[in-house]
Amino acid sequence: MIRSLLLSSILSFAVAGAAFAADLPSTKGEPVYAPPPVPVFSWTGFYIGANAGLSAGDFSIASPLDIIIGNQSNTNSGGFSGGGQIGYNYQFDNSNFVVGVEADFQGSTLKGTYFNEDVGPYNIDFGTKVNWWGTARGRIGYAFGNILPYATGGFAYGRVSDFITEGPEGYSWSGTRTGWTVGAGLEYAITHNLTAKIEYLYTDLGTWNYSGYPFDEEPGESINTKVAFHTVRAGLNWKFDWFAPPAPPPVVAKY
Repeated sequence: MIRSLLLSSILSFAVAGAAFAADLPSTKGEPVYAPPPVPVFSWTGFYIGANAGLSAGDFSIASPLDIIIGNQSNTNSGGFSGGGQIGYNYQFDNSNFVVGVEADFQGSTLKGTYFNEDVGPYNIDFGTKVNWWGTARGRIGYAFGNILPYATGGFAYGRVSDFITEGPEGYSWSGTRTGWTVGAGLEYAITHNLTAKIEYLYTDLGTWNYSGYPFDEEPGESINTKVAFHTVRAGLNWKFDWFAPPAPPPVVAKY
């Protein structure tokens, strides 16, 4: 009898406690949404940009005008180069290595003069100039976050003109030449899409033989000019994230 009464009392207290607990207000708050993590910068993507800088180098010429300039003449050249570039970078997953391709086209005032003096009643000006040039190159670099040092090299081309003026008369003969280029640079990501770079290139457009120029004294005479130059330039690129992975969803913290 006493045992039954004790069990009934315990059961009654348990039921009453459960009912009371159910009536208490909940202390559990609303779910807390943490902001998504900042995505790690990647160099992968297409880009387009502009650049400007200075070019200088050594031009040389061999010609039949040895009476005026000697059989072989060398001159320092200098001028402005500026234009645009387009390219694509790919950064390997879970890696700092970046590979890419880039093509650029430059307007140029690069010019070297072999001879510029008064001869008799006229001034004679004889030289070589690069009207425009461009490259198609590969790039390979090692990224330190948003800083990318890289090496580059590939194909080069340009429009080169040799010219001579004698008083009121002037002649020029030009052609598109091909060669090679090699260099290095450093690129910095200012934002996720905007990058700035500084770059050095050595460009060699080879040796060009031109026969039949206006001052031939004997059949078969020709001139040979060699054009090679250095370029230091700065540029800006805009990177497109067309193939970037989607941003991760916000994290829900559960308590």
